[in-house]
Amino acid sequence: MAGTWSLLKKIGQKKIDEVKESFQKDWGDRIDKDLPLGLRMSGMVDVPEVDFILAGADLKVKHPKETLVVASIGVIPVGDSMLYRFYLNASQGVYVLQVSADKNRAVEECKFYMPYDEVHPEDWDFWLSKTDGYIGFSVFQTKDGTAYDRVWQDAGAETTVDEDDQGNRLTRIPPVPFYEVVYLDPFGEKRETVRYESMLYGRRVTEQVDEYLLLSLVEESDGASIQIMVGLEMEPASIKVI
Repeated sequence: MAGTWSLLKKIGQKKIDEVKESFQKDWGDRIDKDLPLGLRMSGMVDVPEVDFILAGADLKVKHPKETLVVASIGVIPVGDSMLYRFYLNASQGVYVLQVSADKNRAVEECKFYMPYDEVHPEDWDFWLSKTDGYIGFSVFQTKDGTAYDRVWQDAGAETTVDEDDQGNRLTRIPPVPFYEVVYLDPFGEKRETVRYESMLYGRRVTEQVDEYLLLSLVEESDGASIQIMVGLEMEPASIKVI
């Protein structure tokens, strides 16, 4: 069984001095050259707080209240685009800045996530059954009853799971499978490959702010679990890279 957020814990256990020392070696080709927003391993990142303030206490993702340090970088090919995940060390844990870039490396989208919950299921079919697995339902509820609507859609793959007396349908589409290679050093010597089956959900918190929830099966080197991250979309220009 995987430990709690196994890979994130491994990243978070890196001491800042160790991170900087390994990134200052003067040999080989670095894998963190020419990345979106000028991000790089050991680089520092400030995340704007305005949307967190606008959303108020109802927001589940919390602002880190400090400058973050890029500890590791994940890459995920998605069609003609590339999804980059920058794992950011904070005193209270690891955040994830996810940046989508097109084939010309122009930034398409940024989302800022924090880990929210993890489940080690005894009944995997509850989450992943091809007929009615929970990952992919049209609505997802957290333990406190907060509801998020499915963001990703695929009408051709949608099936009806249930229907109430008023004709309201509960539908499902299969989760999206993908692989991420996570680089733990700037020269690509240490890496992990992670497999996901994911679905993205969202909710309107205020007129100005939407919150996202990413629900995933995550298979790491230490095992598998169901993991939930919550996050906000960010304007790329608002992210300060030092």
